Amino acid sequence: MSGRRDTPALRLTLAVIVVMMTGATGPAAAQFNNKRMARPEVNLPGGLVRHVILESCTTCHGIDDYAYNALDRAGWRALVEAKEDRGTVLSDEDRSILLDWLVAEFGPDSTPFPRDYVITPVDSSLFTDDASAGEYLATTCGACHSLDRVDMAGFTAARWQSLVEEMKGRGAAVADENVEDLVAYLTRTRGATSSF
Repeated sequence: MSGRRDTPALRLTLAVIVVMMTGATGPAAAQFNNKRMARPEVNLPGGLVRHVILESCTTCHGIDDYAYNALDRAGWRALVEAKEDRGTVLSDEDRSILLDWLVAEFGPDSTPFPRDYVITPVDSSLFTDDASAGEYLATTCGACHSLDRVDMAGFTAARWQSLVEEMKGRGAAVADENVEDLVAYLTRTRGATSSF
C-alpha cells in the first residue's frame, strides 16, 4: 500500500461505492425494499406440451400458476375447461397432451406451492366513490398484472364474482369483506353492459 495516496477524491469515491452497495440511496433503496410475494418457478417443458402451452396458455397467464395446485386429472380438466370458457380453444389431442403433463408434474402426489398472502384490512371508506375503488383495483389487481385485461373483460356479475374469488385463491390481497363491493364496482364499470 506504499504506492497508494489517500486523497479527498479517493475517499469520496469509496464513500459513494459503500453507499451504493448498501442501498442507502433513494431510488436504489426502493428497488431493494420492494419485496413481492414469492412465486413458484416452473420450467417450460419441451416437446409437444411446450407447443400447446405456448399456443394456448401463456397468452393469458404464466405457467408458474400451475404449481399452486396438486390435482388429479379430473381437477385439472375442470380448471382447463374453465379457461376454455373464457375463449381458449384446445383440440381434444392438445387438451390430452396438456392434462398428461399437468398430472405428471402437479398431480395429487405433488406438493403445491403455498399461497401465503396478507389480506388488506377492511377500510369502510374504501368504495365511497369510483376513484377510491379504482385505486383499490390498481393496488390489488395491478400488483400482479396490467389492468388492460380487467378493462376489456366486460363480464357479468356472476363471472366477476367467480374471477375475484379465483384471484383471491391465487394470492390477490382482497379482503373477504371487500369482495361484494369490488364485484359490484367491476360489474357497473366493466360489466357486460358498461361502456368503460
